[in-house]
Amino acid sequence: MKALSLLGFAQASGNLVSGYNGCLAALRRRRIKLVVLACDASVGTKAAFEKAAKGIPVVYMGTKEQLGAAIGKPARAVLCVKDAEMAQAIMKAVNTRKTEAEGNDGRVE
Repeated sequence: MKALSLLGFAQASGNLVSGYNGCLAALRRRRIKLVVLACDASVGTKAAFEKAAKGIPVVYMGTKEQLGAAIGKPARAVLCVKDAEMAQAIMKAVNTRKTEAEGNDGRVE
């Protein structure tokens, strides 16, 4: 998935914060342009970050293991992108993937 590759680029360029505490701290300082949550994140984690985002886009993609692997780390439930252009590219990739899935009766291949 292109969006997962873009997360790897964001990590390599220093434009990514990962993990629960690091992302919450960065959100409080309003340095984040996009919140990425794993689809299998806990209900509490999802609720905490949806509330903390306050106008910052939130997208769901992959599993915790996939998000961690994309950035070369163990499983991660939440990632936060600091760069606006990188955030836009990831959102575009996620939306493109959704559109393709909708064209296949909702199935993602």
